Amino acid sequence: MNSWSVQLKDRAHRLWRRRITQLWASFVAVSMLLGFVVAGLGVPFVGTSVAAAEAGIDVFEALPESLEERPLAQPSRIEDRNGELIAEFYWQNREEVPLDQVSDHMRDATLAVEDHRFYEHGGVDLQGVARAVATNVLTDQQEGGSTLTQQYVKNVLIQNNHADGDTDGVEEAQERSGAAGYARKLREMKLAAAVENKYSKDEILARYLNINSYSGSPNAYGVEAAAQQFWSIPSAELDIAQAATLAGIVRNPSLYNPQINPEETLERRNVVLGQMLTYGFITQEEHDEAVEQDLGLEESERPNGCAAAGDAAYFCDYVQHAVMHSAAFGDDPEARVELLKRGGLTIRTSLDAQLQEQAVDAVHKRVPVGDPSGAGHSLVSMEAETGEILAMAQNTEYDPAGEEGDGSTVLNYSVDEAYGGGGGYQPGSTWKPFVLAEWLDSGRELTDTVNGTGESYTGFSNSCEPGDYAGEGYAPANAGDSDGASSSMPVLEATKQSVNRAYADMASQLDMCDIRDTASALGVRTGSGDALEEVTMEDDSQQVLYPSSILGTVSVSPLTMASAFTAFANGGSRCEPRPILEAKRADGEPLPIEDSACEDALDPAVADGIAYAMSQTFEGGTTEGLDIGVPAAAKTGTTNFEVGSTWLVGFTSGISTAVWTGDPDGARDWRANSEGKMPREVFGATVSGPTWQEYMREAAPTREAREFAQP
Repeated sequence: MNSWSVQLKDRAHRLWRRRITQLWASFVAVSMLLGFVVAGLGVPFVGTSVAAAEAGIDVFEALPESLEERPLAQPSRIEDRNGELIAEFYWQNREEVPLDQVSDHMRDATLAVEDHRFYEHGGVDLQGVARAVATNVLTDQQEGGSTLTQQYVKNVLIQNNHADGDTDGVEEAQERSGAAGYARKLREMKLAAAVENKYSKDEILARYLNINSYSGSPNAYGVEAAAQQFWSIPSAELDIAQAATLAGIVRNPSLYNPQINPEETLERRNVVLGQMLTYGFITQEEHDEAVEQDLGLEESERPNGCAAAGDAAYFCDYVQHAVMHSAAFGDDPEARVELLKRGGLTIRTSLDAQLQEQAVDAVHKRVPVGDPSGAGHSLVSMEAETGEILAMAQNTEYDPAGEEGDGSTVLNYSVDEAYGGGGGYQPGSTWKPFVLAEWLDSGRELTDTVNGTGESYTGFSNSCEPGDYAGEGYAPANAGDSDGASSSMPVLEATKQSVNRAYADMASQLDMCDIRDTASALGVRTGSGDALEEVTMEDDSQQVLYPSSILGTVSVSPLTMASAFTAFANGGSRCEPRPILEAKRADGEPLPIEDSACEDALDPAVADGIAYAMSQTFEGGTTEGLDIGVPAAAKTGTTNFEVGSTWLVGFTSGISTAVWTGDPDGARDWRANSEGKMPREVFGATVSGPTWQEYMREAAPTREAREFAQP
């Protein structure tokens, strides 16, 4: 024998000895594991050594004695005020169902391929463990010998670690090899015994079917979600072939994904059908018929998030932000996100589906989605006596990716930045009611006369801030829609005609700090969320104290204006916007959602005087021709042309609605516009007004609309 042959023989001998050593180590380890199980669970098993039994008791006593079973992650529902679905949010697509709502075929397929002796053992199948020992020792294959109950335990541990963000814990719960794998198996066995003592077999099977990952794109968790995703049917209707498909997926959800790897999935399904035949769950004829079928997928996608909310997407996005700001949903934003995506919440909102449809129609008709002019157009409407938001619409398509495109954006024009909006828009003359509120609150009257044609106004005071904010006087121009201005005109007429110079005269007789504070008391803040006194110029002076602010130079959101105007409709009581009526956990437990937050912000006589004055704008004023068939009050607003915003904010005693039209970037002069639906000269009654009118003609009669009487 030459030296090469001798070396080859020695090498083979060394490899064989190493393999024998590995096999022996595996045999010893698994045998000890078996001994631990038998000793720790108190199960008689011939051949188990006393030493192993005593060691097993010590090991088992050191392991956890009960399984922490948290509620399974389930989708949360956002509904309209009548309980109709708007959108769902989920981390795992799952819908828990009881066992009697799962087909017998699904139960049989699961038992056949995973644990056909499930109803005979006590959570740990010693025959299965012995078989696994033999397979692992005598072959290169790895067999776990896990029962269905042990698999349930493993899935619970994985879910818990996922929920905690513990990636190491997830890996530990999935470990299959070496000492760590045996330790995991030992823990599973003890916990499985505890589970068997706690639940009936049927309860364990139901929990198993609801926790499993059944693959898919995106992943479906639980048998009900899987049946709906792959075949658009409830799990109660799964036939033999479909049940075998799902049961086979569990072994390797990544590989056996019917939407990505249909051939591998089909092959695995047929293995399950063979097991079902072997253990007597189906006949030969049923087996042969099922094997001949293809997967027969009829897929249904379960949308996730506001992108699926259609025309209510921007309201949905606003609700999502409201959840993030509410302590009722958790102590911090992270906890609130977790609860929304995992908690199976049912959130009933204030949205009125019928009014939402009317709002969308009115907005899209006036300035269509993707209009070449580039104009933004939005409407937000709320119940005056409760603050409940009834409708929210704009002329764009909701883009969850946040990318600007042709008629698409994630930006919500109606709300503040913190709730998914921008920094707000200059409101123009819709700010004038705040000046009028201070005028009346100071003891002055609507019948008092003011100068609507002055060249320059002086005398502005600001008691709260040192400095001269109008030392050289203030000389605004009257807008093109301010007809009938005179040097001596009643305040009521100045309001009807929205005469800028008349309001400058009024403000010059008041304290600008008091006007600011009146607006603040009505809930007015900037679209960026800042209090009015926090909006400063380069020299740190307050923007709102300059006389020009009476014409609406501080940027605010439409929702802020609609909310502020509820005080005029309610005799001085102003209501915070309220998008969420109630929220319940998956078990039906209610969350502590606050009731309507309405507070007295104005003297009732002052509020009634403003409401009356604004109701007269329909009688020869700036809103003439925009009546809605019931008593209403409204105010137009137009910024200078370089800013490009126009408004109409109006109300009945039941509904307050703000409509905004303009450049989303706040820097476009429409006089240079030559495309789309936007006119070259735009006032509050030009575009925003007709949209408000069309919507309110349908919406206002659904709520009370009493007359606004002359004070």
